[in-house]
Amino acid sequence: MLIDFRAGQLPEQLDADLCIVGAGAAGIAMAREFAGQRQSVIVLESGGLDFDGQVQDLYAGLNTREDFSLSTSRFRMFGGTTSVWGGWCAPLDELDFERRDWVADSGWPIARSDLLDCYARAQQVCQLGRFRYAVREWPSLAAGALALDSAKLEHRLWQLSPPARFGALYRDELDRAPNVRIVLNASATEIVTGENGAAARHVQIASLDGRRAQVRAKAYVLACGGIEIPRLLLVSRRFAPAGLGNDRDLVGRYFMEHPHPDAGGVLLSGDPASFRAYADTRVGNERVVLGFGPSAAAQRRLRILNSSIAVNGPLHHEPSEAWDSLMKLLRSAGSRQWPKDAGTLVGDVLRDLEDVLREGYLRATDAPVRGFSFTARTETAPLASNRITLEEERDALGMHRVRLDWRAGSLERVTVERTMQLLAEEIGRLDIGRVRINELLMEDDARWSENLSWFGHHLGTTRMSSGPASGVVDADCRIHGVRNVYVASGSVFPTSGFANPTLTIVALALRLADHLKARIL
Repeated sequence: MLIDFRAGQLPEQLDADLCIVGAGAAGIAMAREFAGQRQSVIVLESGGLDFDGQVQDLYAGLNTREDFSLSTSRFRMFGGTTSVWGGWCAPLDELDFERRDWVADSGWPIARSDLLDCYARAQQVCQLGRFRYAVREWPSLAAGALALDSAKLEHRLWQLSPPARFGALYRDELDRAPNVRIVLNASATEIVTGENGAAARHVQIASLDGRRAQVRAKAYVLACGGIEIPRLLLVSRRFAPAGLGNDRDLVGRYFMEHPHPDAGGVLLSGDPASFRAYADTRVGNERVVLGFGPSAAAQRRLRILNSSIAVNGPLHHEPSEAWDSLMKLLRSAGSRQWPKDAGTLVGDVLRDLEDVLREGYLRATDAPVRGFSFTARTETAPLASNRITLEEERDALGMHRVRLDWRAGSLERVTVERTMQLLAEEIGRLDIGRVRINELLMEDDARWSENLSWFGHHLGTTRMSSGPASGVVDADCRIHGVRNVYVASGSVFPTSGFANPTLTIVALALRLADHLKARIL
């Protein structure tokens, strides 16, 4: 059942076995697991079925880097950011879950094998085909793939969802479920516990038209994203002065994102069709992307993070820094986040204007493709100093707005640079072309950091850990020290891997649903 809180259809107190806060990918995936079951479920969604600018403004906050807006990198409506996502899906690698001595604070309390069954189920939720991410499982791709030296590079593979718009796709199913109530335009403003803070008693909810109510449940799942979840925990300090679950000052820390810089390109010496497996995105009725990344052996040897390189678009002559700089300017203009070093980028373009005009002309006239440009997607190292905190300013509901302080470290730049060097070595060894590495990858960390683009992947702010000294939630995604509050979000990632996180977020939500049904509810 879908209910609009603003319509006054709810009593001042609601009761359920399970309360899910947030109806994005994780919240909807969890709610579906309980639909038609014996447990009663309330799902709280701050927005409505459609985008609303006033509701969206509740996301506004301060990003000290100013490279993306906190109110435009996520969507406050039924379906969440799946309403606009591109559909890229890939699981985390086995090494992503392991402790790496060259990556401080790495290591999950679960292994990749603990998620495999849920990954397969998440494929269906995301409208994907079978769970197969090894090139050998795609014969037509394998036939055209390069024979890489596994000591250096491995193939990376993404499956592309249509993309699945969770709000539209699963709305009717949840509306028909007799045991599920979706409460729209109901923002969670506080989690209220008993005086000892050991268990939540109710969640306070509010709407922009002034309505207030409480939701009581046996268990609560926070599924409202990597920025809102720490915000909600930090404002819930009635009986926990530092915020709920924040006794060790870890809530909001270890924020991570996925930078995707221009990495350079390849000028092929032979027929570009030989590179078709990496340029095409259609295999039969399914869409996939094939790319490259450092093997686990290379990551250990070079002491780098996980990363990937994929084709961005065709090139009609040798790639250049001038064209890379122009693309950066155009992307920044499109995202309305003008780069701080715009003058330097414009200078790059003007110094080699002939090159830029030539490439533009060749593209406009549909000249033969001679190569391809590359985009990198890289893991970011977990740093405690990258964090979400509260601002004094409050939103229309009276909640403190958030402040994001963070930076991309030097290891990220080195990772992409060395990954491109490995790719250049392999392209040279196979004698199929010549790779040019974007000069920004080899410059100082400050200029690299100023020229990054982002995906809106907000990870790590309530990280999973084996004990409260190193994280916020345990291996079952329960907040340490709080008996009945859980988290379903990319915020539980201790490390980010390179992979787009939606598939893993959904898999973790399904795993948590299994746990709650078997042991709690």
